[in-house]
Amino acid sequence: MILHNCEVWFCKLDPKRPNSKFNKKNPTWECQIRTTDKTTKKKWEEAGLSVKAVVPDEGEPYFRVNLRKKSIKEDGGKASPVRVIDGKMNDLDPNIIGNGSLANIRIFQYDYNIEGKKGTACVLMGVQITKHKLYTPKPRDDDFEETDMETIAEDDTDDVGAEQATTAADDFTPAAPSTKQPEKVF
Repeated sequence: MILHNCEVWFCKLDPKRPNSKFNKKNPTWECQIRTTDKTTKKKWEEAGLSVKAVVPDEGEPYFRVNLRKKSIKEDGGKASPVRVIDGKMNDLDPNIIGNGSLANIRIFQYDYNIEGKKGTACVLMGVQITKHKLYTPKPRDDDFEETDMETIAEDDTDDVGAEQATTAADDFTPAAPSTKQPEKVF
């Protein structure tokens, strides 16, 4: 199933680095899709997606769905990563997708029944970016700044401590190995 014109947020889709924050044994590739359109929300619900309404402190209310794919299959093998492409069907670096980009999302759905609990699971399979907002990391407030640096060569003629350490090492004689046999304990 393809979900069209989804706003994507918090993409963690790097094939080499699935997100292990919530599950260290089976990290996931994931993203959040959002919409403010009630018709789209209804379509998502009809498709079996778990839609949540969000009313932020600032900004317009929206509806969101978290999608993920496990990196390890049930049989213990490695799962194929989520495919990320651009509008021309070329591979796209998932690390440069910024929040608010628009995408078509491909999901795989299956029904489950675990201990009487029934539902429809959704697995994120692919992301096609149609409107790319480039991700650029923000500088940290507490990061280093460029500054002057002074390098001083060590003057070894005044280093009395080094001479004393060498003399003390020269006087060291290791103890002879013990010839005593260990006691046997029964």
